[in-house]
Amino acid sequence: MNLVSTKQRRAVALAVGASSVLLALFVNEPSGLLVAVAVICICLGWEAGLVAVAAAGLLSPVILFSLESGATSGAVRLTVFVVAASALWFVITIFRTISFYDRVYHDTGPSIAEIPSLGWSASPDGRLRVVNPAALEYVGVTADEMRRIMDGDDYHWTQFIHPDDVEASMARWRHSLQTGEPVTDEHRVRRFDGTYRWFRDTGIASRDEHGTITGWYGYKTDIDDQKKAEAALRERERELRLLVDTVPTMIWLMTPAGVPYYFNRRFVDWAGINATKEEPRGTRQFAPHVELFHPDDRAAVKAVFEKCFARGEPLQHKGRLCRKDGEYRWIDSRFEPLRDEDGTILRWYGVNFDIDDEVRAQESLRLADERLARALRAASLSELSVSIAHELNQPLQAVVANTGAFQRWLNADPPNFNHASRVAQKIIRNADAAAQVITRIRALFNKTEGEPQAIDLNAVIHDVCDLLADRLASSSIKLDLHLDPRLPATVADHVQMEQVVLNIVRNGIEAMQEVDSNMRSLRIVSRSQNDGTVEVEVRDSGRGLSDPERIFEAFYTTKPDGMGMGLAICHSIVEAHRGRLWAENVETGGASITFSFPILAGGSTKTPTGATVSP
Repeated sequence: MNLVSTKQRRAVALAVGASSVLLALFVNEPSGLLVAVAVICICLGWEAGLVAVAAAGLLSPVILFSLESGATSGAVRLTVFVVAASALWFVITIFRTISFYDRVYHDTGPSIAEIPSLGWSASPDGRLRVVNPAALEYVGVTADEMRRIMDGDDYHWTQFIHPDDVEASMARWRHSLQTGEPVTDEHRVRRFDGTYRWFRDTGIASRDEHGTITGWYGYKTDIDDQKKAEAALRERERELRLLVDTVPTMIWLMTPAGVPYYFNRRFVDWAGINATKEEPRGTRQFAPHVELFHPDDRAAVKAVFEKCFARGEPLQHKGRLCRKDGEYRWIDSRFEPLRDEDGTILRWYGVNFDIDDEVRAQESLRLADERLARALRAASLSELSVSIAHELNQPLQAVVANTGAFQRWLNADPPNFNHASRVAQKIIRNADAAAQVITRIRALFNKTEGEPQAIDLNAVIHDVCDLLADRLASSSIKLDLHLDPRLPATVADHVQMEQVVLNIVRNGIEAMQEVDSNMRSLRIVSRSQNDGTVEVEVRDSGRGLSDPERIFEAFYTTKPDGMGMGLAICHSIVEAHRGRLWAENVETGGASITFSFPILAGGSTKTPTGATVSP
C-alpha cells in the first residue's frame, strides 16, 4: 500500500485501532487494546496516549474478569495476540516510512518563509501551492490573493512573468515536469511597481523512497544587476571589437610561440583569411606568418622573428606581404609581448601598416631627386657657361673697342702714336682681365683660392666710373660720388670687386633709360660702419624694383635682352667674401643696391683718393 498522505495514514491507523478494540471486546482478550493505545499515541500525541493507557487499564480488568472470560480458549487468545501484534507492526510501519516529501515539507516549510529569495513549491503536476512572504511582497499581492491565483488556472502565475519570456519559461518547466530534471531558467518578473527585473529560477524535484516525484521546490534569485553588468560588458566588448575591426590597421594575435590565431576584420579583408572556418594546421591561416612574406624576404624575416620570439623582445620589421589578390605589398610590422606578473609571455600583439604606397612614393621621389640632380647639374653647367660668357664679355668687348680706337689712331694723318700707345695699354689691361677670369674659373674647378689682397674700394669705384664715363655721358646721367676719404681697406679680389661695382652701376644706368633725362642721377656712397664693415651703396632715380627679393636669383630679369646673371654673380661674389648684398626701393623714387664687407684686420687708413665730383 502506497500511502503518500498523512491523512490517509491516520485514517487507516484509526480504523485498525477501532478494529482492535472491537476484537478485544468480542473475544474478551485485552491485548487488542494495545493497538488502540499505540494508534492514539501516534496520531493524537503523547498526552492523549496517556489517557488511552489509563482507559485501557480500567477496561482490561473488566474484560479479564467478565463471566465469559473463562470460556475463552487458549487458541482464541493466541490468535487475538497475533492479530494485535500484526496490527501494531502495520501501524508503526506506515508512520515510520513517511516519504521524503513529507519530511522535506514539514521540516523546510518554516525555512522557505525565512529565506531572502523568492521561494516556492509546486505539486508533482506543476501546480503552484506554496509561495513565501518575500515573493508575495515582491509581486505586491496578499496570501489570499495568491491562493485564489493558485486555485485558478494551473499556470496563472505566469501573469507575473514578462510576456516575452513566458513561452520559453513554460517550455523549460514542462520539460522538467516530463523528465524530472532540475529546472534552471532566467526570466523577468514584474515587481509591485510594474517594473521588471531579471531573476534566475532554480527548482528540484522531491521524491519518495520509490523515486516517485512528490513535489517541486525552488527559489528565484535577483540577477538584474548582474544582467545589466553583463549587458554593459557585452556592449563594451562589442564596441572594442568594432574599434579593433574598423581601426585602419591590421591587428593580429599570436601564441607565445609566435603562431597567429586571431585576425581583425581589416586583416581578414586585406589578406583574404576565412576567420569563421577552422582550417587544419599547415594551411595558410595557421601557417607561421613568415609564409605570407615574399619568397625573397622569408629567410631574413624568419631569422629575425625567431630571434625576437626567443628573446621576448619587441620587433619592428618591414617586408613584402601577400595580399588576397596575390600582390605583394610593403608592410610595416610591429610586435609587442603581453606578460603576466611573473614575466611569462601570454601572447603577442601585432599590427601591420600597409606602407606600399609610401614606399613607392619614396622610390618615385628618389628617382625624381636623381632626375632633378641631373637637371640641376645640367642647369648649373648652363649657368656656369652663361656666367663665364658674362664675365669674359666685358673685357673682350673692351678689347674690341680699344682695338678699333687703336686702329683709328694709327690710320690718322698723321698717325697719333701717343693716343695709340695709351689705347694699347688699355688693350693689354683688358686682355689681362680676361685672363684673370679664366684663372679664377680654373681655380674654382681646382678648389683653390687666390692670395687675399687689401684693396681700396674707393679706387675700384673710380676705375669703374672712368670705364663707364662715356656711357654715363651718352645717357645724360649725373654722377654723384660721396666716398669716405678715410674708408678702411678690405680684403677682396680686385677684379671681382670691379665686376661687382661695374654690374651694379650698369644696372642703375639701364634702370633710368625710361626716365626723363633731366631727372637721371646716379649716387654712389662709400662709408664705414660701427659693426666693423664697409658699405658701398649705388642709388639710381629710376622706377624702382618690382620684386627686390628676387633680383639676385639666377636667370631672373626684367629686361627684354637681359640674361639675369649679373646680379646673381654679384651676390655669389659678395657671399664668397663673407659680405652681404641687398636691394630696396627708395621712397623718393628709384632703387638702392648696397653691399658690405668686413674691414681688413689691422688695416690702415688710406689717404684721400677722391672727392665729391660731378661730371
